[in-house]
Amino acid sequence: MDHQAPPQVRVLDAADAAVPFLLQEVRALASGQESESNQRPLISFATGGTFTAFFRALDAEIKQGRITPTEFLGTHLDEYMGFEPERPGGMLHELSLRCPAMRDMLARGSFLPVPCHGAEGSLRAHEERIERAGGIKLQLLGIGRNGHIAFNEPGASLDEGFHVTTLAESTRVDAKARFVPDQPPRRAVTAGMKSILTAERIILCAFGADKAAAVTSMLQGEVNGTCPASALRMHKNALVLLDSAAASNLDAGAIAGAMH
Repeated sequence: MDHQAPPQVRVLDAADAAVPFLLQEVRALASGQESESNQRPLISFATGGTFTAFFRALDAEIKQGRITPTEFLGTHLDEYMGFEPERPGGMLHELSLRCPAMRDMLARGSFLPVPCHGAEGSLRAHEERIERAGGIKLQLLGIGRNGHIAFNEPGASLDEGFHVTTLAESTRVDAKARFVPDQPPRRAVTAGMKSILTAERIILCAFGADKAAAVTSMLQGEVNGTCPASALRMHKNALVLLDSAAASNLDAGAIAGAMH
């Protein structure tokens, strides 16, 4: 994929300021304001602490009828190996706890879970389901302290679809609290960067000083697998939402043209 214009970058007053913005993106898709067909748009969600407030707000919006879950399809980025949707610690289990409406979507067949056992045939079938759904219209992303996107760890290929991967030790350390007293898994199934970059629109959120180094590498370092998140600079419709702490190491002059 050829290099495109850099992502838009918005530095917010606080992390919570991202919530109404993200809700509006979902609302616009679910209401058909941005649809050119009668096909329900597919939204791919990222889990993790970055999106906790958003998922709780999304569930409230659905319960209050301001967003209709039957008007869109859902999926997610990744799952720990062997973690079925109901297994505590898993990505989909976490998502369902924070936004119970997703559990209802799963039961109706309108949420497409990542195949957690990693068989090659199941991964290709999952990609085909996404393609039949018209592809991902909106992809939400977080970023790891080491620059990983989904579970694409440093050194990952930027030209890979859904696959099984081994987690970096720093990623396992960050996930440790959710698995106490057990140890975090060592392997996971993840969307590859090739899959992620096929989304029509991408919004990445990063908040806190512990993400500052990764954000700087993503936006100002070399575009390669050392920082998988840097691949977002090859996408034509990517937006990065930061708070001041996450943006603290950025060279303002170098990204002035991307600031909005």
